[in-house]
Amino acid sequence: MRIRAVLGVLVALAGWAVLGTAVSGAPTLVPGVTEPVHDSLLSASVAGTVQSIHFKEGDSVAAGAVILELDKSLEELEVARRRSVYESRAELEVATHRAEVLQADYESTKRLFDHSQSVSHDEVEKKELDYKLAVAERDRLTAAKERERIELDIAREQLAHRMITAPFAGVITDIRVDLGVACEPHQPVVRVVELKHVYFVADIAPALTAGLALGREVKLHIDVPAGQRDVRGTIDYLAPVVDPGSGLRRVKVIFENPDAAIAPGAVGRLELD
Repeated sequence: MRIRAVLGVLVALAGWAVLGTAVSGAPTLVPGVTEPVHDSLLSASVAGTVQSIHFKEGDSVAAGAVILELDKSLEELEVARRRSVYESRAELEVATHRAEVLQADYESTKRLFDHSQSVSHDEVEKKELDYKLAVAERDRLTAAKERERIELDIAREQLAHRMITAPFAGVITDIRVDLGVACEPHQPVVRVVELKHVYFVADIAPALTAGLALGREVKLHIDVPAGQRDVRGTIDYLAPVVDPGSGLRRVKVIFENPDAAIAPGAVGRLELD
């Protein structure tokens, strides 16, 4: 925030210089800073003790990678128990087979009754009742299996809450806990930053934004340790209002940073025609 305030003052002070560059035909350069498109401070939703840390600061992580795990022995046992119950299908298979056998028996008996009446009506009704009871038992066991599947999913979800995973591909810039440390729910423990896509953020005098529009390609000059790097980006955000405090309008330009040569926080300049 302090950097942006200083940059805002610089923009205001540079107003007369801007007019001079416009007259001479030179492009207008507006100062700004770079920010990561994605910058997340991660935490667990449950309390626990840090059991394992799979990465260190500075490591790159893929989206979905498990960065840190809390103690999870009980949750793993519960998942194993629920899986064992759900995958046990012997009772349902027996009930399904019995329903199929009784269905064939009932249909055969009914055909005999319809064509030759060699069996009594009471016998047909008894066969039908036995078949319907078998179907009801099969359906009851099928519904029970569905409940068991849901309970297994719940157990898996509770286990997943013991792990902190990367929400996107990026770099770990901060790990705030160590092995054996107790964590509270929603306590920030790991920071992950994406470096492949970066914002250039500038606060611009409204008069200079007349030719800007979402999707327009612009040129940026970013300061890097080796000097200056020129990149092209696209306007991703143009504030619909002017900040009443500074009298400036915010602009965000997104650009590719495949080699991560430009570190978020670097200063630069937006070139305006």
